[in-house]
Amino acid sequence: MEIKKEEKLLFLIHQHADPDAVGSAYFLQRRWSGKVASPPGPNRTAQNLLTFLDFQIEDEAEFDRFDRIVILDTPDPSQLDSFSLPEDIEKTIIDHHENSSWDENIFFRDRISCCEIVYEMVNPEKLTTKEGIALIAGILTDTSSLQRGTSRTFSILSEIMDKSGVTLDDVRSILFDRRTYSEKVARLKGAQRSSHLEVNGFIIVKTEIGAFEGSVSSYLLNGGADIALSGSENDDEFRISGRATEDVLQDDIDIGRTFKSIQEEDPEVSGGGHPGAGVLTGEGKLEKYLDLCVEKIIDEIKEKGLGKPKD
Repeated sequence: MEIKKEEKLLFLIHQHADPDAVGSAYFLQRRWSGKVASPPGPNRTAQNLLTFLDFQIEDEAEFDRFDRIVILDTPDPSQLDSFSLPEDIEKTIIDHHENSSWDENIFFRDRISCCEIVYEMVNPEKLTTKEGIALIAGILTDTSSLQRGTSRTFSILSEIMDKSGVTLDDVRSILFDRRTYSEKVARLKGAQRSSHLEVNGFIIVKTEIGAFEGSVSSYLLNGGADIALSGSENDDEFRISGRATEDVLQDDIDIGRTFKSIQEEDPEVSGGGHPGAGVLTGEGKLEKYLDLCVEKIIDEIKEKGLGKPKD
């Protein structure tokens, strides 16, 4: 992959941007210059990061002003939502998701986060405090607070901390604020309204709520679910957040891949993510798509002959 420093660059990141998308875009923008754009609506931790970095992301882009579009942490064009990408501008996709829908100009690395990839690409001798915080934030969140990762992940993290002087506590204090009353209530209501079923020892839980889907799914995992699906519905649009435990990932159950397969079958939805965390959005009835997600997961468990002891 070759990106010339003299090129006018536009960095694009996915809708509902997370710290990995924001962190990798911030780092490359600081190193290579250019503009950063994304459909509106970063998630809460990403917004906390943006506020600390004092970093502005545009929600519109004049494509004819740029020589190249660099698309970060975005495995599917549908995740760019309102942006209609022109065909006559060079595009480079930098991503770490295995299930990518892009068919050309992909720079893929088997890494847990996109921040690891951009750090390796630049390989800086020094890092500013804000660069260190941006990169560590992406790694910290995409590894589920370091619950998963490779030896390379932790080696890169150590290098970033040494070069920037940033600690994990520094980053945690920026990203993770206290839970609001509304989020606490959403978690409790999500648990109260949930239903579960057991398939070959796997406990699958689903629930319908009004907001905080990802937080509710994580809460359900802490309560004993192996796989949790939390959905909300607003008018004709739905959003489902899925989470899976590390034990489930060891059996090659991949939430992001499951949601991606639903998208491939249904043009009305957009889905994808990571093995342990994914998002499915679109137009339609929430109940229908929650049931479809459960059905897909059950089919995969049975097809692979998976099972867990019940004691």
